[in-house]
Order: sequence, then C-alpha cells, then structure tokens
Amino acid sequence: MNDVLFASLIIGGAGIILGIILAVFSKLMAVEVDEKEEKIRAMLPSTNCGACGYTGCDGYAQALANGKEKNITLCKPGGQNTSDQISSFLGIKADKMIKTTAVVICQGNSQRTQKRADYRGIESCQMARLVDGGDNQCGYGCLGYGDCVSVCKYDAIHIINGVAFVDQTKCTSCMACIQTCPQHIIELMPIEKSYSIVFCKNEDRGPIANKVCEVSCIACSRCVKACPENCISIENNRAVIDYEKCTNCGACQQVCPHQCILSLYPADELMSKV
Repeated sequence: MNDVLFASLIIGGAGIILGIILAVFSKLMAVEVDEKEEKIRAMLPSTNCGACGYTGCDGYAQALANGKEKNITLCKPGGQNTSDQISSFLGIKADKMIKTTAVVICQGNSQRTQKRADYRGIESCQMARLVDGGDNQCGYGCLGYGDCVSVCKYDAIHIINGVAFVDQTKCTSCMACIQTCPQHIIELMPIEKSYSIVFCKNEDRGPIANKVCEVSCIACSRCVKACPENCISIENNRAVIDYEKCTNCGACQQVCPHQCILSLYPADELMSKV
C-alpha cells in the first residue's frame, strides 16, 4: 500500500513540475499579438479565397497592419463596405471599388455541341481533361462536371444544361471558380456598365470551330465591320471586344451569324429585366 502511495506521489509531483515547465515555456515562446492586425482581421470576411493575392485573410491583415500593403481595396468578397471600414481604421483614403463578377465564356450546352467520347470516371472537369483534353467536341468549352460549383462558397454558380452559369447577383468575385477551371474559360468582368461579350474561347480556324459548336465564334469579322466604336478586333481566330470602348449598341450582336455575342448588364439592371 505504501508503495502505491509513494508511486502516486511521484507521478503527481512529476505532473506538477511538468505543468510548471510548460507554463513557463508557453510564456517565453508566446508570439506577441498585433492588436492592429487583429482588428483589421475582424473586418475581413474570413473567406480565405486568396483573391487579394495573399494566402488568406490573415496574410492580408498582417500586410496591411505592418504597412507592407497600401491597397485597401483588394478584398473582393468584402466589397466596398470592408474597404471603407479599413480606410476609417487606418486613415487611408479608400478608392471606389470596381464591381465585378465571374463570367463563364461559353454557351456550348448539350444542344449546341456534342460529346466526342463517353467519359466514365470521377465527376470532375480536372479529371476529365486528363483524358485527351476532355470529352467535348470543342476543346475550348465548358466540360460541365462542376469543379467550379464545388469550390463556390456563395451558391453563385451552377451547371445548367451542361454548361456552368454564374449568378452575378450572388457572385462576390472571390475567383475560386476561376482558379479551379481547367479550361480557363471563367473570367472576372466589370459590371459598372452594360457592354457586349463574345461568349466563346475557341481559337481554331472558322471552319473547324463551326463544326464543333453552333454558337462558336468563326472569326467572320462581321462584328468588326459593324462596330461604330471600332472596339472589336480578331485575335487568335476569335473576336475580342475592348470593354472600355464598348457602348453596348448591339450592332455586333445583330450581325453575328452564330449569336455568340451577348450583353452583360450590371446586377441591378439585370434584376430589373427578370
């Protein structure tokens, strides 16, 4: 019995000593918390999307707090409200943030283009693309397996009839979908005004593009000739529009033989049309 008591006292004493040692080391090794950094971090939306160019909200908050980063408008998900809060806290003037949305540059749904193979594997665009570039006839189009849907935290993107579609009224421009798309057909577009977009990424010559999709750009140059602002050019076998010059007059849309040019409207204007 005495042996058991003695052993218990030894173990208990060792535990106390170990606890004291750990407490001392925790004090010695503790990282000093930057109060400014903590306050800025609390203003950020905690999406950790990396759209700001940093590893996450912690990295951006740290850079702002120590003065290494002066741009307080990098948080797209937080928007103007977050920018204004940081501006007030740091005393730095906040420029007006340009509203943007992710846009899928493809209309090649299951009625407009066909599959060239029967893919049977993991439901993933990344995986499907590993098999000879994907199963679509158009090698530049949306594969439709929803990798972008999986990474979107805001329920802003869905697969509709085989093609991803972004609801710009929900999109926060976090760029998660852009970063995950293996086809590189999702782009961040400004939505401060209305303008026309060529919804096709196919860079094959016209006759080839024409065979694989009913709404492909075939570089016919009709839109180039019709544009009164001279803001359309043909680059890499597809029409490209200078959005800053575009007035959304609709002239290019009217002459496009494949109807692959459509208007992009600001979210509030879009909602008024629904």
